[in-house]
Amino acid sequence: MRQPTRLIRDSVDRLKLEVSLPGGRYQLSLDDRAIIVLTDRLGLAERDTVPEPFVPVFVAMGDAWFPNQRDADAIIDDLSADGTLSPNERSALISYVTDSNIAERNSERVRVAIDRSPIGDEVSAEDLQIVDLPSLPDSLKPDEPGEKSDNSVEAKQESIAPEEPAKTESDIVSELERIPGIGPQRANQLAEGGMTSLESLSDSRPGYLADIEGITEGIAAVAVEGAREIVGRTKPADERLRDQTGVSESVFDPALASLAASGVPASEAVPKLRLLYGPTVADIDAVTGQQAYFLYESGYQTPYDIIQASQEELTDVYQVGSATAAEIQSAARSMFDAR
Repeated sequence: MRQPTRLIRDSVDRLKLEVSLPGGRYQLSLDDRAIIVLTDRLGLAERDTVPEPFVPVFVAMGDAWFPNQRDADAIIDDLSADGTLSPNERSALISYVTDSNIAERNSERVRVAIDRSPIGDEVSAEDLQIVDLPSLPDSLKPDEPGEKSDNSVEAKQESIAPEEPAKTESDIVSELERIPGIGPQRANQLAEGGMTSLESLSDSRPGYLADIEGITEGIAAVAVEGAREIVGRTKPADERLRDQTGVSESVFDPALASLAASGVPASEAVPKLRLLYGPTVADIDAVTGQQAYFLYESGYQTPYDIIQASQEELTDVYQVGSATAAEIQSAARSMFDAR
């Protein structure tokens, strides 16, 4: 029997997917776009089951991958796209594929994955945002079989010149320093590793950048996610937290900045800060202590989680009937309206 896909943490505390493929269980690395969908939109936590239809779409979009992955199409074929989606899950998957920029090189693969999924009849090619994103610098591309990579500083610096010849290394470093948590030393390391701009950094992956000397996977994730926020590819973390808690962005900025400097990317910080700074499900007036316990245990930890869920999903929680679910959702919305 095929085991379900689960959200897990690896040895360096990064969220990954544990999936079933022919031959056993394997771990897929996750980009921040996928993590945001799973933790922010779906409210999933470590060891939670991930809806199967999301996984091949994540791989097709380039937001989930195996180290040294070669044939994404073969991986997608081996992944299960079976399973039904709740209204909230369906909405989250549709928003993910229609709101995200999709690299031209992945566009056909994404269309195929969507067609195989439960949202295939609801998303057309015209709904997708296909863009020509910058390619990964040669110094960070995986080696072809039998090919040895030249990771020397000289080789990496050569990859900068053809892409943006007008920029000096000092210009590049200054641009990369705009990312919270990336100071002069880390910016220099990223520049020497082949990053020429915020745009090129935003199209990279933490797993690739972690090959640069002095850059851990945590710092790599901080750099990539920060670049994506600055260039507008993802919504800033402080704004997401504001929307999910009703608390001003200025409250979260110091915590996000200090965590970034410590190698904790926003995709990891947001779910925890949402609980630490914002109201919990127990703060909803219509929720009793007993209901708060069972809602929290079922993954509905904050008023935002309650609002994102459908009434059908809430009624699956012990001690929550249909009338109570409607009352709880109304009270949760009122909390946000009052803020």
